[in-house]
Amino acid sequence: MKKYFLLGLILSLPAHAEKNTEQVIFHQNNPTTVQEIRYFEDEPRYGAYISSSNCSFEVLINDIPVIKHIDTSGSGLAGSYFPLNEGITKKGNQKITIKMTPGFNQDKNVLNTELSPNSEIQVKIVKSLKNKTGNSEEDEVRKYSTSKKKRVNNNTFEDAFTFFADIPYHIETLENAEVLLTDDKDKLQALEQEVAAKYNKIRDIYMTGSWSTLATIYYSREKRVAKQLDLLPNEIKDRWNEYVFRTNTDITFFDLKPIEDYKMTFYADGKIVCLQKINNEKSALWGGFKRKGKDNITTTYITLYLYRPKGTKDLEVY
Repeated sequence: MKKYFLLGLILSLPAHAEKNTEQVIFHQNNPTTVQEIRYFEDEPRYGAYISSSNCSFEVLINDIPVIKHIDTSGSGLAGSYFPLNEGITKKGNQKITIKMTPGFNQDKNVLNTELSPNSEIQVKIVKSLKNKTGNSEEDEVRKYSTSKKKRVNNNTFEDAFTFFADIPYHIETLENAEVLLTDDKDKLQALEQEVAAKYNKIRDIYMTGSWSTLATIYYSREKRVAKQLDLLPNEIKDRWNEYVFRTNTDITFFDLKPIEDYKMTFYADGKIVCLQKINNEKSALWGGFKRKGKDNITTTYITLYLYRPKGTKDLEVY
């Protein structure tokens, strides 16, 4: 049975939702009418349990990163769970890509130069129904293991498989986005300058701007994710609370480093672009913060994916 709720995202105040009321979304305290977002009695949630041995790896769904695991100790993952709905945009077959690279050598305290004979990744895709009164048991959708695949070389391994996702929503954001990846070097150079400028603009907002301005930048992303994850009002609020910002009352130190020493990387078949640090391939938008009562500074890497809607000039946050 379908249930219909109206989503209220408050960007500078706590988020909330109202049932059976006028469809209103709050943006910087100003009410704006928006399209109703549907919630379902039982909406499927998909996830992956991942185990690994003697390897580093990256997992992508529909060419969007889900996890990047760098082996720094020689110990792998043992059935760690990762949600997938944020990478699922419509009903149908979903592509999972596995990229495996050498793991850590405990004896030499460095990454291996080659994959070991027992380097392996196992993936179990599961489906659960998010019921408003509680989650149902998980159903196994698909199993995959790299041990059953033949390697082309011992330096890297890449493979892909699909599973069917029966979800009720259809996100058209990337369907209506330009392909940014090109072989034209001049266009790539111009794009890199544009992407770097966007990163610097968002960094400046973190460093000197207001919380409402920051929320405006991420507004469309949070609305999309709320739909994909079928988030309830308290869950929407929790996501906004996860944004670490210098004006948070429990933050005593906040700093983001200059955007430098990066490479430009593309995802989603060339429709998404981001900047990654050359030394660790993490986001070039990074820094540190310290909370009240804590002595240590926590390093944070802020994931920032950009895309350009067709027929527009500006890059937007995906």
